[in-house]
Amino acid sequence: MKLLNEQGASVFAIAQLAEFVPGALFRYRVLPDGTDRIEHMSSGCVDLWEISAADLILDARPIWGMVDARDLPGMTASVAESGRQLKDWSFQWRITTPSGRRKWLHGVGRPQPQADGSLLWHSFILDVTNSQQAQEAQHESDERFRQLLNGIPNVAVQGYDASLVCLYWNDASAQLYGYSAQEAVGANLMDLIIPPAMHGAVLDAVQHMLASGQAIPAGELVLKRKDGRAVSVYSSHMLLQHDGPAPVFFCIDYDLSERKAAEDTRLQLLSQLRESQKMEALGTLAGGVAHDFNNIVAAILGNVELALDDVPESHPVRVSLHEIRKAGRRARDLVQQILAFSRRQDSKQEPTCLRAVLEEAHGILRATLPADVTLELRVDDNLPAVMANATQIEQVVLNLATNAVQAVQGQPNATVKLLLERMAQPDAPCGADELDALPSLAAWPGVGVRLSVTDNGVGMSAETLSRMFEPFFTTKAPGAGTGLGLAVVHGILLEHGVALRVRSQVGAGTTFTLAFPGLPDAAPDKPLAEPATAAATPAHPRESGPAPHVLYVDDDEAIAWLVRRLLERDGYRVSAFTDPQEALEALRHTLHDVALCITDFNMPGMSGLRLAREIKALHPTLPVAITSGYISEELRQQAPAAGVDEVIFKPDTVEALCAAIERLLKR
Repeated sequence: MKLLNEQGASVFAIAQLAEFVPGALFRYRVLPDGTDRIEHMSSGCVDLWEISAADLILDARPIWGMVDARDLPGMTASVAESGRQLKDWSFQWRITTPSGRRKWLHGVGRPQPQADGSLLWHSFILDVTNSQQAQEAQHESDERFRQLLNGIPNVAVQGYDASLVCLYWNDASAQLYGYSAQEAVGANLMDLIIPPAMHGAVLDAVQHMLASGQAIPAGELVLKRKDGRAVSVYSSHMLLQHDGPAPVFFCIDYDLSERKAAEDTRLQLLSQLRESQKMEALGTLAGGVAHDFNNIVAAILGNVELALDDVPESHPVRVSLHEIRKAGRRARDLVQQILAFSRRQDSKQEPTCLRAVLEEAHGILRATLPADVTLELRVDDNLPAVMANATQIEQVVLNLATNAVQAVQGQPNATVKLLLERMAQPDAPCGADELDALPSLAAWPGVGVRLSVTDNGVGMSAETLSRMFEPFFTTKAPGAGTGLGLAVVHGILLEHGVALRVRSQVGAGTTFTLAFPGLPDAAPDKPLAEPATAAATPAHPRESGPAPHVLYVDDDEAIAWLVRRLLERDGYRVSAFTDPQEALEALRHTLHDVALCITDFNMPGMSGLRLAREIKALHPTLPVAITSGYISEELRQQAPAAGVDEVIFKPDTVEALCAAIERLLKR
């Protein structure tokens, strides 16, 4: 009896304790015939289901009726499985109470078989709504964070553990590195994106970050893609401590490809700007120097011609005079190259037949071709005309072909080929040993002309290929070249809008390919005009009448003296002045029979254009010519308005001056 009393007291104490436990404690029996009943229920059931314990003991069906339809099948199956396996039961489900409140409940229980064949459950139900809502909120937050990371372009995020096994891989990582999330998650970053040379340093950095809690310093890295290509990224790292058993590391990589491309473009544009400024400075220098330098060249060439006239053919000094003349002409041509390089020459373009240009250049080249070099020319029929300055394009051909001849000298079967052919479309993208120095037009006209200069000479290295158009860059021996030839070619073709491609291999030769946009509807150009330096036979007016009186004005005393001697030698009377104001006063008061006035363009105090206007104001019908070492387009346009009848290039004084005088006097 005493033992029974003690057991009853214990049960009573447990029942009292259950009243203070949150949730509901109950005993649930399933009979052998399948019927069930609640035998005991703590008062916490009211807080859970809003139904009293007494009512639930009478009828437990309302509890099942509150279960959310989405959870009811799973809950029923879990109870049946627990009873069948006699294993502890645990399940979480949603309910809607009679008042309309939605809750999450979590239940645990243990089934025990009884002697009468029934199954007795002792169970505990707890309201976990707040906890579940927090978990859902966390899940929603995680999902929003995941969507945010996946939605940011160009920012690759990877999560990984201390062994660098990938735990998270966003869409930008897949785009940047080429691995899908399915391929990356679970794999080691060492095998995915980290180059072998970086493995040791990366492991040390991760261990240091784990031990110290300090993030790896952010910086630029070169990692690898799935296809093996290198990719530049700006990488930063963080260590995320959480309630899990191990910390998680995150790496945030920003794709620098666009920035690198933009920086390369910026540097290229900056380089082009510097080159443009250099060219502009050189052009300004050339224009300023051309006047004084060409005065010197004109004086040298003119006095050489006079000296050759004064010395007998058999005199040994003529050899030296011819060498002086050759050097003077080289100096004159050098100034012309500088002016062409800086694009300060007249570049009037018109429909041109490249066949005539190439044949003219071919004839010049053959006259000076070394005996061991073969020059081949092939020209297609029915070529369209192109818009070009024939003289400048001939200069391009001569420069390229001369370089080719020099490159093949001493080579077996030395050959230079000039090819002119019709082309229907731009060339394909260049290969590894090619350089697009000037790219093809974006909108190709549908027909064009391809000019190729090919040699089987020594070829060029990649470094030489990249620098060959730099002004004054040359691989020739000192004194053998100025380094301006290809710079001139580049400048002329750029102004003409011509595509230029160079293919070269060391030991295999070089090919320059020029692509000219065609003019399908234009007629071929007229034959080439005579070069500006062509010799002209001077006239001798004294044979047909009195010697004409010529007024010559030049601030350079050597030039004034030279021109007077030249003209007097050819039968003219000459009044030469170095001061334009003195010349004007003499013309106004003492010189009444002047038939022609010739003046320099660039003179201190009074330019040749101003002097021409003053002369025309005194004598409107008096012919006036201007000489200049640099004939700009601006001078050509302003000269007629000032009354100038002709503009003469000064270094050609010996050949051109008398011919110009003859033309002007005949008018």
